[in-house]
Amino acid sequence: MAFDILTLHLVLTIHLFLAAALLPVLMGRRPGQAARWAQASMAAQALGWALMIVSSRGAERVLSSLAIAGMACSLFFMQRALAQWLGRRPLQGLMKLACVAGPLVYALGFDHYAFRVAWANGWIALQMVLLCLATLGSERPTGKAWRVLICVCMFAMAVVTAWRGVLGGFYTELYPVFDAPHPVNIASALLLNVTLVMITVALLVAWHEEAEAKLHELAITDGLTGLLNRRAWQERATTLFADAQRHGHGLVLLMIDLDHFKLINDRLGHEAGDHALQLVARVLKATVRSADLVGRYGGEEFCVLLTHTDATSALAFDQRLRKALATAVQAELDTPLDYSAGLAALRLADTSIAALLKRSDEALYAAKQAGRGRLEIARE
Repeated sequence: MAFDILTLHLVLTIHLFLAAALLPVLMGRRPGQAARWAQASMAAQALGWALMIVSSRGAERVLSSLAIAGMACSLFFMQRALAQWLGRRPLQGLMKLACVAGPLVYALGFDHYAFRVAWANGWIALQMVLLCLATLGSERPTGKAWRVLICVCMFAMAVVTAWRGVLGGFYTELYPVFDAPHPVNIASALLLNVTLVMITVALLVAWHEEAEAKLHELAITDGLTGLLNRRAWQERATTLFADAQRHGHGLVLLMIDLDHFKLINDRLGHEAGDHALQLVARVLKATVRSADLVGRYGGEEFCVLLTHTDATSALAFDQRLRKALATAVQAELDTPLDYSAGLAALRLADTSIAALLKRSDEALYAAKQAGRGRLEIARE
């Protein structure tokens, strides 16, 4: 069976434009930054192949140089998408350099066919290898299957692309023109069509995974402050409570309630009240350790679970928090803001996180009754 290279490239280009058009539709109006980079990658690749096909009809130096730029940018955009999904990727600077050096050197060496073919294919093959490396490992919880799929596709394409570069650069008589019917060129065109489908599927899986993660984050996060909501805080606090009991670690719960918060809403409006809550949340997040747990318990109430801590250390934490909050309030709010707090340390008689919550809530009530702006320790 004979294969027409030009037809295969035309089919690929049509598929690329269809994918570039359909990805935004499938991913919705707000797909996330990673998905936008993936969409841009598909569009740049489609444009690159279209320009490469058209370049044979005239203005070949300019159009084919722009085509190489489109293909190089496509791989760079894909790496940026992976960086958004997986965290910082290796050799991002080199990939960025490729977007400039690849087409520039190609254009300068255009009159030497063997050089330009070897350079363009070799440089793009290098980018594909860099993209393979970008799929390895992740700084964030993510699926492995779609990353493996992209890695395998890119590695296969890197092999045939580099092979094509060797043919054009050192065996020019076997690959004298862009659409030469050499087996390697045919394999490359066929593989491009196959891998396009596979990579599109992988991108959709990655996007769906990101969308699910965002939904989960919304389910456990308080929308105003960005802290854990009450339910999520209680679930994680239960786990930390069990761990402290099992290993005999110190555990202290602080129940915090902002003083006279209703007056802020009444005098300055709910926007000012929201700003105050966000400020308190920001100060809390900056003051606790990574192992501690902080959440918005409801209204103007916050819960802080201090792990590996005793009551004395918790008192020192309270002083640091009050100092940091006073500084932030002075800089950002037009009204005084303080809080009352109840402290309960884990004891042998406590059987659940509910027991700590009950005792810290009672201590908080005592702080309110004693004049506010203070911390009370729950009775043993």
